[in-house]
Amino acid sequence: MQILLDTNFVITTTKQKINIQEKINKATSEPIEWIIPQDVLNELGNIKDRKETSPKDRAAAELTFQIIQDLKPTVVELKGKNPNVDIKIVNYILDKPIILATLDKNLKSRVKNKILTIRGKKNLEIT
Repeated sequence: MQILLDTNFVITTTKQKINIQEKINKATSEPIEWIIPQDVLNELGNIKDRKETSPKDRAAAELTFQIIQDLKPTVVELKGKNPNVDIKIVNYILDKPIILATLDKNLKSRVKNKILTIRGKKNLEIT
């Protein structure tokens, strides 16, 4: 099972102290291949490095990088010249059996793939 991680999903799971690896392992016995676009890593770096970022958000971004490293994801380059990462994600997962981990309602509505999202405060759900 392949799961592509979006920026808002990984930062929110960090802030809410959700161990996504543990939750997914409880939900399925299938091996998981985590996928993270380089653009998402760049967005996290921007959050961490921006002067106007709050100390809380900066700490969350730094911790998110550590959590991502523990997942040992495949880092992918999203093709296309469009600066909008969401459009690149939609194009990347189109016609592929990749689960999209996101909280972005707009992004969810643009794909037919299964979605991994947060339900309640600590639960993950694939819809």
